[in-house]
Amino acid sequence: MVRQHHRGNVRLIALAAGLALLAGHAAAAGPPGLDKPLTGKPGDPANGLKLVLDANKGDCTACHSFPVPGMPPDAFGDLAPPLAGVGKLLSVAQLRQRIVDPQVVTPGTIMPSYFSTSGLYRVDPKYAGKTILSAQEVEDVVSYLATLK
Repeated sequence: MVRQHHRGNVRLIALAAGLALLAGHAAAAGPPGLDKPLTGKPGDPANGLKLVLDANKGDCTACHSFPVPGMPPDAFGDLAPPLAGVGKLLSVAQLRQRIVDPQVVTPGTIMPSYFSTSGLYRVDPKYAGKTILSAQEVEDVVSYLATLK
């Protein structure tokens, strides 16, 4: 009885691993529609760093840690994955998707959609229809994150 139960678990694990592998290949291709910049101007990584540190804009340090010279390790939150190396792990299109609307990649995530106004709830009326970041600011943040190799 134990052997059959064990074999069943192995099959389920193998199936789950296969599905994860297929999902990984699909994600590696990048999200449709966000493979091109949102603006005609290239992103500015220096401004992107300012935005991710700005508590009124990106405020990425509230949840993520990443290498910022001169900032102590306890200045960062630990609610979300560290961003060190994210520029090597994800394509520019994948980074853009995670900034524009992370719900597409991770449904139910607590990360806000920085450039989407659809599918949101409990939005203060004065912010309804407005994005957190402008298109150029998204490109600046993406450009900065792409440098984190």
